[in-house]
Amino acid sequence: MEHADVLVVLDDVVDKMMQEQTLGFSPDVLSVLDDVEASVKDIEMLKFRISQEILARLFSYTCCAYYGTLKKGEVHTFYEVVTRLGMAQTKAMILMLALQLLARDDKEIEVIFARCFSSAVMGKVLARQFGLREELAKRVELGGLFSEIGRMILKVYKKFHAPEDERIDEGFISRYHLYLAERIIEIFALPEYLKSLLFHENIVVESNFLTLAGIMRLAIDTVSESFRREGNCFVVEVIPMPAGQDTDASIEHDIECQYAAVGLGKYLKIIKGRERILPPYEPANQK
Repeated sequence: MEHADVLVVLDDVVDKMMQEQTLGFSPDVLSVLDDVEASVKDIEMLKFRISQEILARLFSYTCCAYYGTLKKGEVHTFYEVVTRLGMAQTKAMILMLALQLLARDDKEIEVIFARCFSSAVMGKVLARQFGLREELAKRVELGGLFSEIGRMILKVYKKFHAPEDERIDEGFISRYHLYLAERIIEIFALPEYLKSLLFHENIVVESNFLTLAGIMRLAIDTVSESFRREGNCFVVEVIPMPAGQDTDASIEHDIECQYAAVGLGKYLKIIKGRERILPPYEPANQK
């Protein structure tokens, strides 16, 4: 397909998918979150311009979120949601949840969302383990969340708007989904660093350290391998905590809470100690 034809397809995808009647909200309404002079009331009023289903999952997810000194716990206002997640994360989650709800009866598209969400969760965990500041951990998390957003949008578009369009096959989607993601980043006025993060497809190092893109790619590849090996499931093996320790403060609890909040619990499998198939090996001379 010629480049001009590709651009025509991407234009139509954006035109049809980025509408209020499709998403459940208009992308324009989120511009309030970019206004440094927006009042608490201005931000709070946004909740009346977003579908209740999206809001319910967003609030549930935010209760599980933990960033720096902002601990987990109940949130009661949309302004609290934005304060805890941050502007970019809030906009990204609203968009991803809207797409998830659009594809609620489509297993293939839901799996893509589950991979993206898993990459975001794993990316944040890795970033913290690498000792990154919370601001940088959020960048890795956001990159993971958007890693296949273009693929997800193209799948939803084809299902609802172009089921007979043979041009939009797996080859087209794999080749151009990142270019669609680039447009989405512009439409939602998301941070520019997202573009450079998404276009790296390998582990990226600079001088003597692993870059943010490298950590993000490590998370994505870990999730992809788990989904491939475990039948579309992110598997986490947990070493049991000593008796008396607060399990609510564990990584395991954080992960489980986040998956449950967005309705992806079936895509997470927690293994608490793997059982041996054979007894421990003992050399013959020790028997």
